[in-house]
Amino acid sequence: MKGLQILLLSLLAMPTLASTFSDSEIIAMAREGAPDHITSRATIMKFDNGQFREIHKGKNNFTCMVISDPQGRYEPSCFNKEAMRSVFATYQFQMKQLYEGKTHEIVNQEIQDEFNKGRLPTAETGALVYMMSPHNKMFVPSIKKLVRTPVHHMYYYPKLANETFSLSGKSISIWQGYPHLTALIVVVAEAKP
Repeated sequence: MKGLQILLLSLLAMPTLASTFSDSEIIAMAREGAPDHITSRATIMKFDNGQFREIHKGKNNFTCMVISDPQGRYEPSCFNKEAMRSVFATYQFQMKQLYEGKTHEIVNQEIQDEFNKGRLPTAETGALVYMMSPHNKMFVPSIKKLVRTPVHHMYYYPKLANETFSLSGKSISIWQGYPHLTALIVVVAEAKP
């Protein structure tokens, strides 16, 4: 029991990227998320004290940030305006809850509850998130491991059944990571230019 308490306290004490890196370092990391022609003019946000805040005002319709969690997730991501209006709130909610020490299972249930209460939207048509960093990694709760993820784009939809899409090959897959959203993942051959 004492070991579990120490583990929980260490997770709660784990700093976010914001407390570890300067704004300029966060900007550089966030810009790994998409091609330069997007990121050079994008708004950049930093996660701090349970929410994202703008640290650089952009001049296009993209917002870039680093999606992370205490288990080591690192996914520089760039959201188009549709994704910012509809998908971003779920990412922010999830990060806040995970940094508060909750498990992925509990957080997914809370996301479902928030959606059912009308406090988290589902995806808008055209919601796109670029995740093109060659350093992407995320914690996979089902295997309890941190794994590298390929360079990819995510096209979001309201929750759909797996059989909605007829997919073959390794470059396109379905991601059902959130209880109220579905994403079509398109793996790209190379990291951003």
